[in-house]
Amino acid sequence: MSLRAGRYTFSHVTYDPPSDVLYAAIGRPRPGARERTPESHYLRFDDRGRLSGIVFMNPREQLEREGAVYVSLPEGDRVRVQGIEAVVRDGDER
Repeated sequence: MSLRAGRYTFSHVTYDPPSDVLYAAIGRPRPGARERTPESHYLRFDDRGRLSGIVFMNPREQLEREGAVYVSLPEGDRVRVQGIEAVVRDGDER
């Protein structure tokens, strides 16, 4: 399953229901720097400074509170994350 946020597609997605943390990467996960967003998520950047992933903190809680999960991208746009509802729901059912 993949997620979309703005122009980015995250093909590697892992959700940990007990901690309510979702890891999304463009391609395979790799080390890099991170930057906190206003929504308290973390943008991950590769060694060239390109967005490589996002760590979503408490996506289930944000879904319940706001009806969707939003993230501020490096370009400054705040966007709704597409596909995250199904990932969280499927993870909670296990």
